[in-house]
Amino acid sequence: MPASCARFLIAIVFTLFLPCGLVLAQSSAAQPTAVGRTSNDRDADLIAELIRRTEFDVAENLILRGLESTSPMSDAYARWTLWYCELETAQRRTREDFSDQEILAAQKPIRELLDSYPEHPRALFLQSQLIGVETAAAEHDLLAVMIHPADEQRTERALRRLTAAASVLETLATTTFEAKTRLDSRSPTTPEAAAMGSDLARLAQQTQVDLVRVKLMGTELFPRGSDDRLAASTAALQAADEALTQLPSECQARNEVERLRVITLLRSEDFDRARREFNQLVSEVPVASDLRMRALDILIDLRSDRHDEAFRKLDAFYQPSPSQAPLSIDMDLVRLESLLLRDADDRNQGGDWMEMIGKRHGAYGRRRAETIAIDVLRSAPSHASSGESPLRMDPGIVAAQGRQYLRDGNPVRAAQLLASAAMAESTPDRAIKRSLESAAAFVAAKQPSDAADILSGVATLKPSGSGAAAAHLQAAILKSQAKVSATELEAMLQTTITTWPDSEQANQAGNWLVKLYTAQQRRVDAAEVATTLGVNDFETAFELWEDAFQSSDEAARIEMMPRLKHAFAKSMDEPSVAERYRHLATYFFDRVDLDDLPPIDPSAAATVSPSEALLRFRISGATAAELQKLAGDKLEMAAARLMKDGRQDTTLRIPIATLIESWPPVSANSLEHAERLVWLGRIKEATTAINALAGEPDAPRDLVRQAASLLSRSDNDAAKRISIEWWDRWAAGLPVGSDDWHRAKLESITTLKQLGDVQQAQQRARYILLTNPPKDNALRDQYSSLQR
Repeated sequence: MPASCARFLIAIVFTLFLPCGLVLAQSSAAQPTAVGRTSNDRDADLIAELIRRTEFDVAENLILRGLESTSPMSDAYARWTLWYCELETAQRRTREDFSDQEILAAQKPIRELLDSYPEHPRALFLQSQLIGVETAAAEHDLLAVMIHPADEQRTERALRRLTAAASVLETLATTTFEAKTRLDSRSPTTPEAAAMGSDLARLAQQTQVDLVRVKLMGTELFPRGSDDRLAASTAALQAADEALTQLPSECQARNEVERLRVITLLRSEDFDRARREFNQLVSEVPVASDLRMRALDILIDLRSDRHDEAFRKLDAFYQPSPSQAPLSIDMDLVRLESLLLRDADDRNQGGDWMEMIGKRHGAYGRRRAETIAIDVLRSAPSHASSGESPLRMDPGIVAAQGRQYLRDGNPVRAAQLLASAAMAESTPDRAIKRSLESAAAFVAAKQPSDAADILSGVATLKPSGSGAAAAHLQAAILKSQAKVSATELEAMLQTTITTWPDSEQANQAGNWLVKLYTAQQRRVDAAEVATTLGVNDFETAFELWEDAFQSSDEAARIEMMPRLKHAFAKSMDEPSVAERYRHLATYFFDRVDLDDLPPIDPSAAATVSPSEALLRFRISGATAAELQKLAGDKLEMAAARLMKDGRQDTTLRIPIATLIESWPPVSANSLEHAERLVWLGRIKEATTAINALAGEPDAPRDLVRQAASLLSRSDNDAAKRISIEWWDRWAAGLPVGSDDWHRAKLESITTLKQLGDVQQAQQRARYILLTNPPKDNALRDQYSSLQR
């Protein structure tokens, strides 16, 4: 292959690894670059220009004709295939997502050539472009993440792709070096072999450049000034230093690595060092000969706060007509950043210049411009109250770009830009408005979860904005449609309630939350929310608390009390709430919780309701005529409550039993009636009542155990002695040796010991241990303790 063609092919490989905008920006009249295309090939120039203009069909026809006119094993065919792959890559850069499937599609021309001709003489060069597609896809993700940092999936994919590209580049560098070594070892050397050796040397050098570039790209995954960005910059510097140890002292690749190294120093915000190393590099690569160097010079000025000097250099390049200036995406992006940092009049030109960058450099250029705008927007202070300077950039510029994407039919990009504008907006009302615009675009793109994130995020940051509560509740609705976890949805509704407690949306969120909790049988949680939202209507809250008490065991009720008292703490001044609270306490509070009840309304003190009379009886033991007015379910509830009091405090049993037995029959044929008879010492009547219940055809099997238990809990020795018979009766109906059988026997033995029949209790315990010892160690230990 002629040496000139070899140099052209290597230059193509070099160029494809540069940021795409740099490649597409060049034409036959463009100034040469430090590492780039050096050929004057007319077809290459034409294809590059067609791609820049997004005239993809025309470019494809030209490439296909070139492929048809050459042999697959030729260098020319490899060159056309490389361009075909670049065309496919450029087309995918214009789309919203550069998926793994799209990577394979872009790589298809090269993969098909290598599959058919694995021994192709340009295989290594073709493989390098496969990595180029991976790198382009990673950069595509990177540009999306810089606009929408909340996209964790895209962030992870970008990091994965950059890591994979770095690994493959390291392998390619080794393989290329080995191939050149083998070629150099052959003798005699032919002109073709010498040309290939030169090409392999340049490929090895370019691979080192690309590895540094991939590491540098990783720094953009993280915000300015962050520890992660500093760590990524350090890794990029290390990669650059290692590359410099392997590159010849005088070569284009070395100059490019040194340029990337200066950019890395800028990313780590080491501006003084960046300027020093740039000045050293200028002696080898003059600013006037390379627009990328010229842009880097100005960028250092901007980042070092030498704005006037930067503005002067830019004006010298772009005057009198910026749109007619030589094509350079680096220069155009630096000019954009300068416009966004200038006074208001110049800053307003930023939006127009972003549009111009899109026209000059296509979709890639426009995306890079947007990331510059977002970066400037986020790095500026946004709260005047903080004492810092006001925003240097109007978020409306970014919002305008987002609306343009919406008009162009790209709702995802529109949503991301509008979201960035909303998050950076210092005026609460405008922030909420832009968050709503962003959410609408996300919904149009069928991304309800992202829509919810921007609504809730902005509403939380700007809670005073008009419509903030409504926006936050709408976020919860969108999250529910996205099938998020119940925990996440509940947290959002709680935030709506606590952040905007007086809003209509707080009531709507509360009602929704009550339904969610109720459906999950979380009665206390539901009751707490209903109490918080009660305002002038606490009826629902009290109903939920009653339901919670009725469905809870003793331990749960104890845990419930502090939460109930805290929920009502701010509402007790309302007479109606205080009265209803006392009513709740009458039937559901234990006596230890009756000490801090709210006082009764003085205006209603003359009239004592039956429930209030019952409450007073529970507190002081005083009776009142109003107690006789209890009827129906209230009578049953009063009896149940008083029975609990009696079980908790033995000194109350006689007055409670006397009172209840004086009422109209309350569950006369029940164990509770028998229990009251026991409390009154009417053991014979109690036994008769229990026997009658046990003899009924539909008597529950557990009634015998319940009867034994209530008799053994009595303070009456006669009742206790009868309970032994009932425990033995309960055991007789159980499998001998079962755990329940042993528990029944233990109860009867324990009761015997309580009655003073110690010897009989010991004999029983000893006999069971000998004849039917329990397998359970705890039961065995109980028997052992009873025989001592």
